[in-house]
Amino acid sequence: MVNSLLILTSSSTGNNIFCTPAIRFLRKHLPQARIDVVALNALSAQVFEHNPAINKLWVTSSLRRVNKLAQDYDAVLAFNKNALKKLPFNDPRLQLATIDKTDVHYAEQLLGFCQQWLSQQLQRQIEITDEDRCYAIYSAPGQVSLLSRFEVQPADTVINIHLGCGTTLLHGWKFFYARRADDKKLWSIDAYIELGQLLVQAIPGVRLVITGTSNEAFLAKKFVKAVPNSINLAGKTTVADLRQLMERSNLFISHDCGVFHVAAAAQVPMLGLFGPTNHLLTGPYPQRANRQLIKKDSMADIRPQEVLQQALLLLGRPAQA
Repeated sequence: MVNSLLILTSSSTGNNIFCTPAIRFLRKHLPQARIDVVALNALSAQVFEHNPAINKLWVTSSLRRVNKLAQDYDAVLAFNKNALKKLPFNDPRLQLATIDKTDVHYAEQLLGFCQQWLSQQLQRQIEITDEDRCYAIYSAPGQVSLLSRFEVQPADTVINIHLGCGTTLLHGWKFFYARRADDKKLWSIDAYIELGQLLVQAIPGVRLVITGTSNEAFLAKKFVKAVPNSINLAGKTTVADLRQLMERSNLFISHDCGVFHVAAAAQVPMLGLFGPTNHLLTGPYPQRANRQLIKKDSMADIRPQEVLQQALLLLGRPAQA
């Protein structure tokens, strides 16, 4: 019987969100066990904050520290192989989750790995239910919404648009202006601005909320300058803030990024913009009718007008001619 379990995750916000259904699944079937989690940096660790399924959250990228921590656990599970490249952990108790299917969502494959592992440990067949198939991200108790600082009315239509991605997070404007055409996930800031202007024209009382990290603030400044009355929250949000923001939003629009998966933890309708990246592996999870994708061969093929039409449908408004 496993009484203590250490889970190794990653430095990616999105990849760590994929881990949350599996962690809750483990807690469901090991209610008395100590389940602790290692994240490789502080930003990605925010995904696990306030999570009742986790006893202790460790933030470290030190192999020496992880080796020392692991001595106190019955088992160690690694949920991300890329994390092991940065953290070449060597221990006979370690088991690496196998993510080898390109047509099954990453989160679903992690659940399947935990199902098999638990069935072996408990010596009985463990089943995955539909209730297990959802992300688990939590706001802080008593947390105040960032929108309370702005004059957002109950009748306003709030649309959250996220402009950045993992690469702009790391490298900021230098990457964006020098190599943005190389990124398969990014939609251009000019396209987002055109979309924002179309949304303002089409929806009376719309409030566009722009999010991103401080490294992506240059994108948000350009957007709000071109689309007045937008709310700029770039560099001002934690994962918990974003999770709460989704509860007030009427629609979330973004390309494939970590915040896209934060939105999937809520009930907010979602519109994802996907180029050649694999939407089956990293798209919205679980699939729902109010989670739609526009997928093209390249991000440049996606036009603001078609995004507007799909957004209007998700908001329950008639499409424009």
